[in-house]
Amino acid sequence: MNTVIVRYSSPDPAFEEYEFKEIQDLVESALFTNFGVISFLKKTISPKTNITPGRIDTIKEKMDAIYLMDGVRIDLVVFDFDLTAIQKKNLEKLLGVEVMDRTNVILTIFEINAHTPESIKQVEIAKLQYLKSHLVNNQASYSQVTSGSGHNKGVGEKQIELDRRKIESMILQKKEELKKIKARRSNSRAKRSNSSLPRVSIVGYTNAGKSTLMNLLLKASKNSRNKEVLSQDKLFATLETSTRLIEVFHYPDFLLTDTVGFIQSLPTFLVDAFRSTLEEIKESDLLIQVVDISSPFFESMISTTNDIIKELGANNIPMIYFYNKFDKLKDVPVSFISMVEDDDLLTSFKNEDEVYDIVRFISEKLTRKWKKKKMIFPYDKDFVTFQKENFVTSYLPREDGYECEVYLNPTSNKKY
Repeated sequence: MNTVIVRYSSPDPAFEEYEFKEIQDLVESALFTNFGVISFLKKTISPKTNITPGRIDTIKEKMDAIYLMDGVRIDLVVFDFDLTAIQKKNLEKLLGVEVMDRTNVILTIFEINAHTPESIKQVEIAKLQYLKSHLVNNQASYSQVTSGSGHNKGVGEKQIELDRRKIESMILQKKEELKKIKARRSNSRAKRSNSSLPRVSIVGYTNAGKSTLMNLLLKASKNSRNKEVLSQDKLFATLETSTRLIEVFHYPDFLLTDTVGFIQSLPTFLVDAFRSTLEEIKESDLLIQVVDISSPFFESMISTTNDIIKELGANNIPMIYFYNKFDKLKDVPVSFISMVEDDDLLTSFKNEDEVYDIVRFISEKLTRKWKKKKMIFPYDKDFVTFQKENFVTSYLPREDGYECEVYLNPTSNKKY
């Protein structure tokens, strides 16, 4: 659809650029064609449209100018803020084209990228929740529904109330269907929970490089059955979790989960809709937050991610930071230098040789609370499996076995 974007500008120049780019990326990810952005300072607004009549005229003039210049008729106006049902209806009447708000655009992206039964069902629930909050009468007054055969036995209920009840019933039905899907996922999680393998989850802002990290580790993994996950330069390309076994020689095996990306101002009901998918995060032994350090707004992205992690109740899980796309930086931000700590890694996820440094870094952080021990490992025992289950940091051959320094996995059933 040929689109014009309408947004409120930020008084902060840096944040203005950040929000400006984000709404354009959202529109592009929804497969709409953007022909222009109109920014207004937020002042007194009309409650009927969320903007003033003068600004409506400005939007019309922009649409006419695009037609005169490019011969393109605009058939969609996207507002980078939420609209009530009445505001959306009034704007469509005044502008003569379809209108979407920010949440509506995100829902469109989710619908495009939902592929598994769980994510499809979650999107359906989210769309119904959005629809329920945006029901509006088509006439000046709601039509009345009466009961009885040929006789009016009462005033009845407003049609909008019946529609809302119908939608609520559909939501309940789909939630029941989702429960069955979640039960299967829970069974899979239970099997992983019974395993001695540690669990690591990748979190972060959408399009930061989470799936790229997953695929980089999969290429280094000796498990040929592992399939790569979808990695695209688009917002919300990944909508469901993907868990893979990472087996890199000399390092402990672990389960790695890629999760849906986060974004600022994500509506609560959308977070709720994907809560079951994000439940994977709470069962992790370690979180890796991937940050696009090439973005001038990386601090806001970190803040958004941390807020959602806290909302999910996973903020007590140890977290390390991978600052990705470091190769794109011309100048290192001063604010970034003060943030770098021992739990941070600067990377670009481009060089496959770098993967072993990444695996070692993850292993060191994942096992730092494991018991450290010096021991002799006999030659007649399976040293390869021992390395897979524990973190052997060094070993030397002796007469009676390998002299090792090792961090022992506390969940392993074997005693060493």
